[in-house]
Amino acid sequence: MTMRAKKRIIGVFGAIALLLGIFTGTARAQQQTSLAVDIQGPGQAKMNLVMARPFAGGGQLSPADKLQDLINKDLQFLPFLQLVPPSNIPGQIGGPTADQIDFKPFSMGKIDVLVTAQWTPGGNLGNVELRAFEVYTQKVLVGKGYDSVTDAQLPDIADRFCMELMMALTGQGGFFNSQIAFVKPSSGKGSDIWTVRPTGRGLTRVTSYNDLGMAVSPGWSYDGRRICFTLIGSRSHYLGVWSGGGKPQVYTLPTTNVVSPRFLPDGQVAVSLALHGKADIYLLNSAYQPGRAIASGPGIDVSPTFDASGRLMAYVSDETGSPNIYLKDVAGGSSRRLTSSGYNTNPSMSPDGKLVAFTKQLGGAQKVFVHDLTTGQETQVTSGGGSDENPSFSPDGYFIVFSSTRSGQKKLYVTTRQGTTPVMIPTGDGAAQMPFWGPLPK
Repeated sequence: MTMRAKKRIIGVFGAIALLLGIFTGTARAQQQTSLAVDIQGPGQAKMNLVMARPFAGGGQLSPADKLQDLINKDLQFLPFLQLVPPSNIPGQIGGPTADQIDFKPFSMGKIDVLVTAQWTPGGNLGNVELRAFEVYTQKVLVGKGYDSVTDAQLPDIADRFCMELMMALTGQGGFFNSQIAFVKPSSGKGSDIWTVRPTGRGLTRVTSYNDLGMAVSPGWSYDGRRICFTLIGSRSHYLGVWSGGGKPQVYTLPTTNVVSPRFLPDGQVAVSLALHGKADIYLLNSAYQPGRAIASGPGIDVSPTFDASGRLMAYVSDETGSPNIYLKDVAGGSSRRLTSSGYNTNPSMSPDGKLVAFTKQLGGAQKVFVHDLTTGQETQVTSGGGSDENPSFSPDGYFIVFSSTRSGQKKLYVTTRQGTTPVMIPTGDGAAQMPFWGPLPK
């Protein structure tokens, strides 16, 4: 996409100091030089944000309103921001810059961030400048300008601005340009792998098996260049590996069961194979054939997941009679049971190796829990109607994507490690399930 939009940094005033403590109440920095929030902390504060009506001439009113709507939808994915209607604050905004704004009513209304947009005539739809002000200091947190904007560029402009704002406030901004692999039904009885950004943009079909098989359980490589998956044929399971563009490679393994393949950070693949009468977890060699077993207990071992170092592996075993989550050092040693009771499946380890998300059966439905490896504490992060399955951590370890039947049909939702209200990811018609969050683009 040709974007003649010059990324003009309008200005960033003041250093963005990340607070090490936990925010309480609103996240107003009345004694700070700038706003910040610790999204990795145990609590979750909310910053109040107002988007002012865009400043636009008659020719830019329609694209201005469209861009504002796109930004508002993006910001709804950020649970630490509370969107406040501008009509709630009797503020005086004479223009988009700080010298044209009376910040006092916004400060009295406990607003933390004020966003303005200014459109001016230019090529295509015109030019736009976006600013996010910290109300208390009246300084610019983020400023971006784009020239000769086209209608097709508006979603990307919204994503980029929100990414910059999240980065300024939290030190993390990769949410908006990361990708999630997931499974959608195809024609007939088949299913295929798709990818999508967390906001629902960039929906792309990866495989096209249709009636020839069911592609399930996708897993990204740590460099974001490959996706491994299980291909269920009419008589056997196969290992599929997609390397970006073209058809995936399909590998036959010496077993009819190939379950939950996952990449390690070094590029190896771990997968559950029934080579000796029951399922154990094996590392595959460079030809995608079985090597050594890395989990081979008395029970069925499936669903490996790794931290970013590749040293720690969580997985599922039913060696005590029902499925539970276990932890093991890949280099060797004994396993440690993490869950103490119930029916527990679908583990996902956070990249920093501190948390494991998983599903627990409660009253006939699955719910997502998070296990803290340091404290041993389990926290339920999803509730309500429907069944919630297949959680997967985002690259920053803050967000969690999962599939749920809460709307009647399986769809993808995003929550956080603190269990904030889930937001649905648009994935088009049909069901969406088995999500796996990929790494940030290099």
